[in-house]
Amino acid sequence: PAPSPGAPKAGREGKPRNSEGPSPERLRILRHHLHLRSCGWIQDPSGKWVKDGNAEFDSDEEEPPALLPV
Repeated sequence: PAPSPGAPKAGREGKPRNSEGPSPERLRILRHHLHLRSCGWIQDPSGKWVKDGNAEFDSDEEEPPALLPV
């Protein structure tokens, strides 16, 4: 039978996924990436953040905002 829509999904080995979710550090990094993307920055194939040519920027900054230390 197909799993119900609210059922937890199994990982590659068939084990339930970690119910704790990502670590606080991982969440901080993910939020920072989301912030950069929403501000018009994209990652090139090498992983470097560059300005999206289709986005408008309010300033002439050439580097994306840095991930602030905790």
